[in-house]
Amino acid sequence: MALLWKSHGFFCKGTICYRVRNKEGVEYALKDCWVEESKKMHEPTVLRMLKGIPNVVELIDNWDVYYEGQPDCTSRICKEYNQDQRDDTTFCNRLHQHLLLSPCGEPLSQFNSRMELITAFRQFVITHRAMIERRVLHGDLSPNNFVIYKGTGYFIDLDHAAILAVNTTSTYSPGTGTMPYISICILQSMMNMTFLDTNTNLGDIDPGKDVAPANDVQRLIEHKPSDDLESLFYIFFEFVTKYGGPRGELSPSWTRDSLPWASAYEALGKTDLRGLLGTCCFVKVGVVLDPTFMVKMTSDYFAAFRPLVQQWQTLVCLANKPDERERVETTHEKVLEILTAFINTYVEIAPTTNPSAGSASIGHPPIPEAGPSKLPLRRSTRNLKKSR
Repeated sequence: MALLWKSHGFFCKGTICYRVRNKEGVEYALKDCWVEESKKMHEPTVLRMLKGIPNVVELIDNWDVYYEGQPDCTSRICKEYNQDQRDDTTFCNRLHQHLLLSPCGEPLSQFNSRMELITAFRQFVITHRAMIERRVLHGDLSPNNFVIYKGTGYFIDLDHAAILAVNTTSTYSPGTGTMPYISICILQSMMNMTFLDTNTNLGDIDPGKDVAPANDVQRLIEHKPSDDLESLFYIFFEFVTKYGGPRGELSPSWTRDSLPWASAYEALGKTDLRGLLGTCCFVKVGVVLDPTFMVKMTSDYFAAFRPLVQQWQTLVCLANKPDERERVETTHEKVLEILTAFINTYVEIAPTTNPSAGSASIGHPPIPEAGPSKLPLRRSTRNLKKSR
């Protein structure tokens, strides 16, 4: 067993991911998490809905973790320390759960080549469209939601994904997403919502509602597939700015100021919500509407990607024009068109260790379409020994 990733502190689900191996030597990812009691089966349900879609990790098994013969949960821990929370309306009972997933990949930052990375982004767009067709909208895209395995990109971490109502492609919530990657439209809506009531707390609104009641609709925000596609662009831009080589090698030119909205978010992390949203939104709008900033920030390693950065930025710019009547919504087809055209003409420059050998080029490999693994594994149940 090896540690893959863990969350920072026990603030949400206390998630830890491990690389594990069965008796036959097959590797899996084991997700150890604490989920709200009301959402215990949400992620397993979503993963089963997406079963068979290429480039989405497959759920092999899931089970509750037991402690001294009883399901492990935060209410049990509180009772053990004489902290009964039954009368505390703010208390949220969380259940300790394990999910076994396949394949067990590496962080997306561990890409082996530029072609491998851009191919993965194309796969993400294709897969995202297929997820919508299965009535699932991810809604919280960030670099941590992707892994790469044998040159192929995969979606992971679908605990915040929304199950769409029949014949719809969007959902309503108080505003979801990871701040540096949230679309401009959602940032604006979240900011506007804080003006409705100075006492508005985004966390007071139930994010699980698919359709808001008439009297609540002004306090909920529509999240569309185009918002996810815009988030994907910000992730792409971060990668071509941050990395100066494969396997997580940072660019010499990389600083947090390369992503102005992210540095603004970090600087204002303790300010009021309205100020935070406004600053992040206005900074992001300014950068997106600037025709040169993103191209200049692209690292030398990704110099050949600068035309693609400009084309994808144009789509985001068209979707966020000041005049709403002139806005053009970003679609999967539009993003796929520019990504496919770039991949079809891009030639990877092979690295060389012998300067006298000159540079060599290799044609790009065919775009892989990976299906989910189907690996047999007997279900296991594990009791934790008392160690607290």
